[in-house]
Amino acid sequence: MSKSPLVLCLTNTVAANLTANCLLAIGAKPAMVEEPCEAEELAEKADALLVNLGTVTSAQAEAMRKAIDVATSRNIPWVLDPVGVQLLAFRRRLAQEFIGRHPSLIRCNQAEAACLGETGCTTLVTGEVDAIIVPDAPSRGERRQEIAGGTPLLQAVTATGCAQGGLCAAFLGRGQSPGDAALSASKLMKRAGELALERTHEPGSLQVALIDALWRLSHD
Repeated sequence: MSKSPLVLCLTNTVAANLTANCLLAIGAKPAMVEEPCEAEELAEKADALLVNLGTVTSAQAEAMRKAIDVATSRNIPWVLDPVGVQLLAFRRRLAQEFIGRHPSLIRCNQAEAACLGETGCTTLVTGEVDAIIVPDAPSRGERRQEIAGGTPLLQAVTATGCAQGGLCAAFLGRGQSPGDAALSASKLMKRAGELALERTHEPGSLQVALIDALWRLSHD
């Protein structure tokens, strides 16, 4: 990664450690905060913002609002990861509120995408085959690209999808378009998963091997 973007991560407690390590592995600089005033202050310095609803609280939601306000005023890109919106009403309401603030990119799984429906935002839908959906304003339609590869064993490692949201934010912070950032994050995570699988077939060690693989792919 030629630029080392500072990525402000307002993410869930389960995903924070892996997200930070994956960002460091690709040469980005993660910043994790929860206090609203700190989120607002760091957003003034960040190159990109990640908003992840995985263990969201009312206080964290306020921090997210403040960070999104700054991101909007500074015109810096931000990613929404609407974890579990299909399961819980509070985060579903938050997701709809934040979609109304026009995130640069949404990263979600298939169940979350089905719950959200049409968002009008560039979206990376992850799964066995990732799908990148980019709105096409002139045609009032959308462009869709699919990316295969990776390993199903990644699904046995918690928060790999959330960490991929961080990768999306890093590529946006580097200056890529939302569609290109989604493609870069998808290809990188799938290839890193394949390389990690060459070293281990067990989920605990796969997490470490995944971080190592991201490092090798980003520094070779």
